Order: sequence, then C-alpha cells, then structure tokens
Amino acid sequence: MIITRLAKFLYGILGVLYLVVGIGAMLIPTGWLPPTLVGDFLTDEMSTPAGEHLVQEFGTVVLAVGLIFLWRATQSAWSAGFHWAMTFYFSLDALIHWIGPDGPIGSWPRGAINSVPFALMLLLGLLQARSFRRQESPSAV
Repeated sequence: MIITRLAKFLYGILGVLYLVVGIGAMLIPTGWLPPTLVGDFLTDEMSTPAGEHLVQEFGTVVLAVGLIFLWRATQSAWSAGFHWAMTFYFSLDALIHWIGPDGPIGSWPRGAINSVPFALMLLLGLLQARSFRRQESPSAV
C-alpha cells in the first residue's frame, strides 16, 4: 500500500515537472519568457523558424506526458502497464543523455541527472512487483 502511495507521489512530482518544462518549451520561441530565464537556450541552429517549431512541438509532447502523470496520480488502481511503459520511456531518455548523435556525451552530471527518473521508476516498479508477489503467495504458517 505504501509503495502505491509513493508511486502516486512520484507521478505527481513528475507530472508537475513535465508540465513546467513543457509550457516553458512552448513559450521559449515566442519571446514571452524573460531573457534572464531563457538565457542562451536557443542556439544559432535552433533559432530558425523550423528549429523553434521543433522546440515547441517537444513542449507539447512533454506537456502531454505531464498531464498523463498527473492523471495517473489521481487513479486508485496501480497500472503495471503504465508504470513499465513510462519506465521504458525514462530509460530511453537517460540513454540519449549518455550517448548522443556524436557518441558518448561525456557529461557525467547531465547523464546522472537524467537517469534519476529512470532509477526511481525502476526501483518503484520492482518494489511494487515484489509486493504483489507477496500478496498472491500463500502464507507459510
């Protein structure tokens, strides 16, 4: 039971985080965010109309992921399918932060930070699976 509560809490945190990132990515190309907040996020290659459009499209996808996480945080039943699908997503997200188009990125902080959601989801999923196995197995008396 406590693992399900932890999962809901994690889903809520990830939902809010992804909402903020998604909204930010959608607004960056519009110039509506203060320059001090944006910094030099858009490189010269991304400052083209096509690059800015891709940043906004990324924002819509991340926003949708955030909304799905928030929705799952409100559901009472555990969904192993959802949890493992999102764990797989986070594994891919972590992988692209360790290995990019030009090979290993070499940024330990970037790789480590982007591996945290995957590690948390993996740990929670394994704990939940273990909990279900204990509930289903006959108790030895």
